[in-house]
Amino acid sequence: MFGPDLDTHSKQYTRWSVFRYLWYPYQAFFAHRSRWSHGLIFGTFLRIVYFMGVLTLVSFLPVYALSWYAGGDLPNLMEFTKVWSSIGEYIRADLGEHAFLSVFIGLWLGAASHTLTDMAGSFVKTGRITEFL
Repeated sequence: MFGPDLDTHSKQYTRWSVFRYLWYPYQAFFAHRSRWSHGLIFGTFLRIVYFMGVLTLVSFLPVYALSWYAGGDLPNLMEFTKVWSSIGEYIRADLGEHAFLSVFIGLWLGAASHTLTDMAGSFVKTGRITEFL
């Protein structure tokens, strides 16, 4: 779902079905197999931060437009931050204090196995892995 190949038209990208357009700016910004998309340290973290930012924008803009159209009070970004905080508190209370860390570690392990497999394949084909480092 959050694998390194979201930077290209791949199986991971097409699994998002109708929502794959959310990853188009990510594809445009990051080169395939760059250290930012396939990197062991920042790759998964950047994809999660990117997705949360896009999710915030995608939810904020319609609410803002509807409030503007209806003539009501326009929401600000701080109100959305409070909503995200309350969602986080609910998840921590319901699933445990380490729920987010567990999910991140699971996503990181999946991405790391993909990156290490790509590195091994590149080394076998070309004898170098510098594009990942």
